[in-house]
Amino acid sequence: MADVTSPNLDISPDSADFIFSNCLLMHLSDKEVENVAERMVRWLTVGGFLFLRESSSHQPGDSQGKNNPTRDFIQVFKECSTYDDLGNSFELSLMNFKCVGPHIYWLWKNFNSRDKKEFQRFLDNVQYKCRDILPYEHVFGEGFVSPGTTPALFRSFFKWLKPGGKVLITDYCKSSGPPSPEFEAYIRQRGYDLHDVEAYGQMLKDAGFDEVIAEDRTEQEDYNNIVGGWKSKLVRSSMGEQRWGLFIAKKKN
Repeated sequence: MADVTSPNLDISPDSADFIFSNCLLMHLSDKEVENVAERMVRWLTVGGFLFLRESSSHQPGDSQGKNNPTRDFIQVFKECSTYDDLGNSFELSLMNFKCVGPHIYWLWKNFNSRDKKEFQRFLDNVQYKCRDILPYEHVFGEGFVSPGTTPALFRSFFKWLKPGGKVLITDYCKSSGPPSPEFEAYIRQRGYDLHDVEAYGQMLKDAGFDEVIAEDRTEQEDYNNIVGGWKSKLVRSSMGEQRWGLFIAKKKN
């Protein structure tokens, strides 16, 4: 057995793809949790995962007598960062969080801080600016995130599905052949990874799926009706006849 808080615990940096911690942190002091968090980030490879499982009812060491029996470990791990010999910094990003029965689960991923910040800046300033994400949230619900299109994602879909399960995807595609300079600039500006319909279907086959249907559904009666309906609304709005209201109301205390 090894003491995870011991300075003599010798684990090489950048050597673990996955770390699983089961009901460990609740037995440590706040300072010990901070030290262990830093060590875990140092042990993980870039892109490695840290899975934490803790009790939702056990009172941690520094929380004895407090009303809330669980320590919020999110802030501790979120603020944790380490540096390698070249000065590169690494930090954890929370990928998932659940409370199931008597336990709480966290899934973290280790990122190069520069890559994470650049990607976050792209999401905030290009892909999901406030005005652009609101229509998606109205349709799909608050917190909508587009997962992107990669073969790795399709392999994950295949792994998650039970036998006989199906996946339905609707996504942007491009025509076969090289895009025009204008379209190429748009693709680059948006950070898209677009494929033609046939190539998209082949990626699903390569992920292991059978009976793959890949159709170009650009020209559809339903789509044209939706576009035509919205264009008519714009005309009526510009004429001042149809308006769009925002309403806020508060119930008296």
